Amino acid sequence: MKLTHGTRALFFALCSTLLLYGQDQPKGIHPRSKPEDYAAHMQIQSHGMIIAATALSPDEVKHLFAFDISKNYVVFEVACYPEANGRLQLQADDFVVKTNDKLELAHRADSQTVAASIQQKNTPRSPSTPTIYTEANVGYESGTDPYTGRRVHGVYTGGGVGVSNYPTPQYPGPGGYPQDRELLENQLWNKSLPDGTFTAPVAGYLYFPSALLKKKTNGGYLLQYQSADLSSRMDLQVPAKTK
Repeated sequence: MKLTHGTRALFFALCSTLLLYGQDQPKGIHPRSKPEDYAAHMQIQSHGMIIAATALSPDEVKHLFAFDISKNYVVFEVACYPEANGRLQLQADDFVVKTNDKLELAHRADSQTVAASIQQKNTPRSPSTPTIYTEANVGYESGTDPYTGRRVHGVYTGGGVGVSNYPTPQYPGPGGYPQDRELLENQLWNKSLPDGTFTAPVAGYLYFPSALLKKKTNGGYLLQYQSADLSSRMDLQVPAKTK
């Protein structure tokens, strides 16, 4: 079934309303059964927890949300497991990615920033130059041949190039409409790594601008955890996935 523009707008408005209502619920995704189920994990004894992470492939990212962010962001699936009867303090901003050996760090992008950048990418700019088009015409003519003096009849064709000062209308692609941005922002928020105090394992996604990240020589990323009180730091080598 093909949606009209009005039906499309109503559909996305309804989805956005439902997702906004869902924000009253804890965000995040269901953690995997154990830390070993992730590509990398490490224990932080001083905080009584294990951190695990996997860098998702672009193909996996394409199927996560209503609109594709895989060409602009690297998505990490991160989970934290507290020790038995333990509690952990967690902030999504505790995680950064080292971009090079100069200790430069890339910080995560929040859901609002990601959704806005995808909308901007899929919104065409208004053309500043006139539209150039080709034209063709066919007609009937009659007259007198100057050499024979006889009347002649026939069909003629002609063509040319015209210029219009009215630019061809351009419409946003998928993800470029305001309701698209709202839908994507809520999806990103609902699946992102939650903040707070937890006594059970938690998991979620972190979004890093791909333009800032460079894979290490081993084909992976260096995900760094820095506790909010600066009492502990951990570097986690996370292999990159291409498929």
